[in-house]
Amino acid sequence: MGVALYIVEERKVPGIETHVNGKALGRSKSLNKLARQAGVRRLMEFFSQDPEEAAAFIEDEGGEVPTGGFPAEQWFSCHEGSVTVRGLLTHLAANPTAARDAVAITEDLREFESILAKLAEAGVRWHLAIDF
Repeated sequence: MGVALYIVEERKVPGIETHVNGKALGRSKSLNKLARQAGVRRLMEFFSQDPEEAAAFIEDEGGEVPTGGFPAEQWFSCHEGSVTVRGLLTHLAANPTAARDAVAITEDLREFESILAKLAEAGVRWHLAIDF
């Protein structure tokens, strides 16, 4: 199976499919380094999760929910996310050996770029999520 990063939209928009592969991003160990080199925010800074979903996941795994629960779900503008995604794409295009998995990362980032553009046009915010 494996870990994958994906986009969660604040609300569904008819005609916009947000499914992405995201596996290259999920398994990459170089995303933080690439963001630093590109001078953009780390992609994981856009991570958020519904607190109830987080609690259910922890409980299903046999863990205990922290006292006070989890922070509220956060939403980000597509513009903010696009700045990071485009910065990473530009950096990888100029430095194709910056990551061992640069081709696969680029494919995932292009999917993110397309979806964020569509969500921005619809005025919908987003956040990053992780599929385990």
